[in-house]
Amino acid sequence: MVRTFIALLIPDPWIEYLGRVERDLEDQMTGLSWVKPDNMHITIRFLGDLGDSGVKRAGEAARRGAEGHAAFHARLGPMGAFPRPERPRLLWAGLSVGKDEAVALAKAVNQSLKAGGFGPPDKPFKPHITLARVRERAQGVDGFRRYTPPEPPASALLDRIVVMKSDLHPAGARYTPLEEIRLRTPGA
Repeated sequence: MVRTFIALLIPDPWIEYLGRVERDLEDQMTGLSWVKPDNMHITIRFLGDLGDSGVKRAGEAARRGAEGHAAFHARLGPMGAFPRPERPRLLWAGLSVGKDEAVALAKAVNQSLKAGGFGPPDKPFKPHITLARVRERAQGVDGFRRYTPPEPPASALLDRIVVMKSDLHPAGARYTPLEEIRLRTPGA
């Protein structure tokens, strides 16, 4: 079985920036599980454990769902927390530009996955990049609400989704791309 999800990849300058944000916040907080910068992405859909045929079907469905979508420009935006900033379980960075395009892409991929037998998603898609999971005894998390991040990097073209394998390890998850799907060139 392969622990599988579908992700929209983000560019290296965003990863470097968000790594810096994490380092700033780590000094103020304890008891959080920080996402390694190399693992940062926008999750379109977590599919769970799939056999080889399920992984293949997921890739085919993701490709069909992404077919009509062009790559799009996006920009990092506000930071937030789920379920809410006052009692966070997850800290994230959102998009200020490209949200609508990301939502449309995720909707099409999820419709294709549903048609492919994967059922509907568990929760509505909200484009975000997970920074950290908040553990039970975390301290200093209220500092997240007061944190003023540096100016984010320039907008970038988001042009690839990936069917990803996730291996859980004590040192953190390791992600391996199984299939990359390029979005159509804008204007083509």
